[in-house]
Amino acid sequence: MNNRYLFRSPQFALALGLLGLLALQVRACTIFVLTDTNRALFCNNEDGPNLKTRIWFVPPGPKHYGAVYVGYDNGWAQGGLNTEGLAFDWVAGYKEEWGPDPGLPTILRNEQVLETCATVEQAIAFYREHHEASFDYAKILLADRAGTSVIIGAKSGQLQVEKSDRCRGFGYGARTLDKMLAGAPEPTVANGAQILRACLQQGQYATRYFNIFDLKSGDVFLFPSPTSNHEVKLNLAAELKKGGHYYDMLQIHEQLTQPPQSLLPNMERFRLEKYKPIADQEPKVTDHVRAMLQDAINGALHAEDFTPEAWQDAASKQQETQAAIKALGRFVSLTLVDRQEEGGKHTYRYRVEFEKNSVLQRLVFDEHNKLASSDTEDIK
Repeated sequence: MNNRYLFRSPQFALALGLLGLLALQVRACTIFVLTDTNRALFCNNEDGPNLKTRIWFVPPGPKHYGAVYVGYDNGWAQGGLNTEGLAFDWVAGYKEEWGPDPGLPTILRNEQVLETCATVEQAIAFYREHHEASFDYAKILLADRAGTSVIIGAKSGQLQVEKSDRCRGFGYGARTLDKMLAGAPEPTVANGAQILRACLQQGQYATRYFNIFDLKSGDVFLFPSPTSNHEVKLNLAAELKKGGHYYDMLQIHEQLTQPPQSLLPNMERFRLEKYKPIADQEPKVTDHVRAMLQDAINGALHAEDFTPEAWQDAASKQQETQAAIKALGRFVSLTLVDRQEEGGKHTYRYRVEFEKNSVLQRLVFDEHNKLASSDTEDIK
């Protein structure tokens, strides 16, 4: 995980949720690779405060690979494995100077690397050719079915790339991990699970689940509750034959006996194309949203526009949010594409056009017209 606990990634979830409502936490997970000439396993502990964990499967398309992703109910992939045997996950909690070429296209979704890359070498090229804003506080581990891995981050303003073909990893449980890897454990699921359990985090940012990807076979070993020995084995190819779908990790045993649940909007690809402009019957609301967006661009959000809970998050991240939005280029336009009302709350979706990117933004206002949440559902 990006140890963030949602980190758009590493990519900033509109970069930080456009209006700064992204819960960005600096609490590291533990990730590592076990490999030899016959097998390559990618292992991850996911740490964070969110209890709503999910695993979802996105089929391939004409120009992208299929994949399985793990994460939370916000739909931002914390880690994943594609049909070519390439996997990734993140650890956050660093503080590095990072100044990539501003002319490079910005990465704003973790899924991009698995959609377009089949090997570690291709992934390295991908990050050299794109702007990953999260490298100032996070590092990514990628590995492919050949057993090759790479840790990518930033150091002294430059991209830092560390390749290897041996067992290695890093994160919250680094000391324990290094000791256990020093014994040259065989790349088995049992050994991977043993190490992951030894590296569990406790407390508010406790490990919520752990997973092991077999990069050669496409098998997925999911442990929905770290305190339990219950293991769920899935296969990427077999799951993709069911079409796009997801499981709630804590209910997965029951859901596996039921018809697959279709992907939620925040898990789908090309969501921007799904929503078309609609008649705007509440132009004053749109004007208000536009004003709030301009406030975020100016780094001058107003407490009276938010619910108390939302303001607590937004106020602490104004500078980060401002920088993230400015990275998208000049603000161009705001267009209403969806409106819903339920339980006294009003939900609006807007297509937000910037000079460099188009964004699908979902905003929820309470009965007092205070912003309660803001989520970036797609960006291109």
